[in-house]
Amino acid sequence: MSEAVGVVRTVAIVGAGTMGRRIAYGCAARGVRARLHDVSGAALAEALPAVHLLLEADAERSGATLAEARSLVETCDDLEACVRDADWVIETVPEDLELKRVVLARIGAAAPSTALIASNTSSLPGSWLAESTGRPARFTNMNFGTPEHLKVEVMGHPGTAPETTEAAKRFLRQLGLVPIVARREIQGYPTNRIWRAIKKEALHLIAGGYLSAEEIDRAWMLDWGTPIGPCGLMDAVGLDVIRDIENVYHEASGDPSDRPPEFLERMIERGELGVKSGKGFYTYPSPAFEREDWLTSPDA
Repeated sequence: MSEAVGVVRTVAIVGAGTMGRRIAYGCAARGVRARLHDVSGAALAEALPAVHLLLEADAERSGATLAEARSLVETCDDLEACVRDADWVIETVPEDLELKRVVLARIGAAAPSTALIASNTSSLPGSWLAESTGRPARFTNMNFGTPEHLKVEVMGHPGTAPETTEAAKRFLRQLGLVPIVARREIQGYPTNRIWRAIKKEALHLIAGGYLSAEEIDRAWMLDWGTPIGPCGLMDAVGLDVIRDIENVYHEASGDPSDRPPEFLERMIERGELGVKSGKGFYTYPSPAFEREDWLTSPDA
């Protein structure tokens, strides 16, 4: 692979949901143009105001003025137009293997030959996706967190060129983020599997009636001094996304313990998806765990 991306100027993001907006915000805050595409007109219409809110909330940390940062974010109805002159294209569509393969094939056909491609998948190894792009050496996985998280896990597949991994590291550093590079491919990323073990056990404890979501979070926050617990984090990710990720693990393992619990399915059916729907384990905005006295309240 002879061509490598230097300073990144334009990033195309295919999928304008929670993670697509988070990545667009991270780019614009550091002076990088971000284009968002989604097949859902509603998601696309909501994306720009949502990214602007993230920029406004973090104006002090932004590498650009608020006006400049806002001007760097745009939406595209057409995927091909979105990726046309991008340095990086990042796919953030739902956690569905066949859907991702179809989308990545379209990206690979339309993006410049110099462009690098990444999937923000949470659980699908790059080796399951790379050939779809038509440029497997220029493809890697990059798993972004919430806007407050500095860590981004980078995981290539056996065919990822070393130059692609180095370019990913430079790009993330350009955004003020910290790349953690997996030495070998594993389903779900190495450090993300630690979080997966925590959320799986939390769901098991709730399903079995051992503890409530609030009790799990209160104990976790008291133990580790964090401002949020596992169930609050699942709300931030989206409970439908959590369910989809668990289904990927279950399909791969066949282990009944990997199946998402029934109570989670019922919450999703009721539209209780977490932060994005206003209700999940907690009610938003202003969830209970943000109250100053919540950890030590006698009513807890």
